[in-house]
Amino acid sequence: MTAVDRLSELIKMPTVSAYEPKDEDDEVFAAFPDRLAALYPAAHGAMERRLVGDRGVVYTWRGTDSHLEPILGLAHYDVVPPGEEEAWDRPPFSGEIADGRIHGRGSLDDKGMLAGWMEAVERLAARDFRPERTLVLAFGGDEETSGFRGAGSIASLFREEGRRFAFVLDEGGAVATEQLSAFTDKPVALIGCAEKGYLTLTLNASGMSGHASAPPKRSAVGRLSAALAALEANPAPSRLVDVPIGMLRALGHAVGGLKGFILTHPRLFRRVLLKNFAGTPSTASMIRTTLAPTVIRGGERDNVMPDKAVARINLRILPGETVESVTGRVRSIVASAVDGGVTVEHVEGSVFEPVPAGLSTGVYWDRLKNLAESIWPDVVVAPYLMTGTTDSRWYRDLSDSIFRFIPMEVGTEEMKCVHAPNESVSVKAWESAVEFLERLIGTGGSES
Repeated sequence: MTAVDRLSELIKMPTVSAYEPKDEDDEVFAAFPDRLAALYPAAHGAMERRLVGDRGVVYTWRGTDSHLEPILGLAHYDVVPPGEEEAWDRPPFSGEIADGRIHGRGSLDDKGMLAGWMEAVERLAARDFRPERTLVLAFGGDEETSGFRGAGSIASLFREEGRRFAFVLDEGGAVATEQLSAFTDKPVALIGCAEKGYLTLTLNASGMSGHASAPPKRSAVGRLSAALAALEANPAPSRLVDVPIGMLRALGHAVGGLKGFILTHPRLFRRVLLKNFAGTPSTASMIRTTLAPTVIRGGERDNVMPDKAVARINLRILPGETVESVTGRVRSIVASAVDGGVTVEHVEGSVFEPVPAGLSTGVYWDRLKNLAESIWPDVVVAPYLMTGTTDSRWYRDLSDSIFRFIPMEVGTEEMKCVHAPNESVSVKAWESAVEFLERLIGTGGSES
């Protein structure tokens, strides 16, 4: 079985996580750890495995120097639902290998990264290699539903044991081939070193129930609609925070000339740079707290006025703001738009403050930078603000250096398929990720 075949086999396992346990396939989740062990026998034999709770898998590869702090590699094996299967060109859990790509849900998010870690260890272990610095791999099975059972449980165990890590590497940015064309035509290795916060709010609207033939002046659905319209019409203000500023400066040093001067002086050219950021949703999310209505419910019959209508909105919080400040802003906008009748409440288990910026200098950053530059010609390496959330937030106090980076080339069209139909990964790009991780482990994450 080839490396690509092994990733394909993992994709074939429909490990779809859900907020309600009854909506999950317990059998496929329970089978995953042993299937992983069978697919990577050399890696499984070289490392010690611990199962943490019902959604955590931890592998430890003991290094030759116990005085060195270990590396912590992260990935998750749960995936989001495929949606309507008719929208897929190939079955979402086929794991089909065709046209130079590996197809299926999880190929990019995040079984590709998990398989990359295991494949790198498999190759090194098969050569009787043993790392100088201990490697710990922590795989969670519920990242897509907040991570409490997986990464949350594993991180709690590590705290109880007094563990600290030299650096942490999780999913995150990638080698962007087109996404930053407004700033440079070079590929950019975006290494996440900060992460936006996460918050889901419920809007509960009330109104008079009754027959639809005699509607009241104010209905629950009308109030809810007005609140949502007001929130979308009043986006949070845009700001340049530390990590995007660092990204611009890295791009500017690589580009040079007048454009380089503008990029390396972001505070002088704030307006024009904010305009460029605002050009696409992926870059616009780096300059403001975003708000997205994601769920709406109200009414069951076309001739009955509901007395309640409910919506959920998901916010990704820019560093420098807090859960309290953005909640207050939402409540203020809703109160101004609706004459009462709409409450705003936190959804339990969905409240995470922004993760402050970690190091984008030092020996571990330099090692990632040097590795990226050796694998991808002409690449620009830049710090990146993660606009999504990752399992790494659970480990924020266990290392001073937390990086979020999928070491593979990913284009705009590929990114559109994450959490959408036709998710796939290039075989060539994935093999580059394996090479990156193999070399990272082989050198212990340092220049020594």
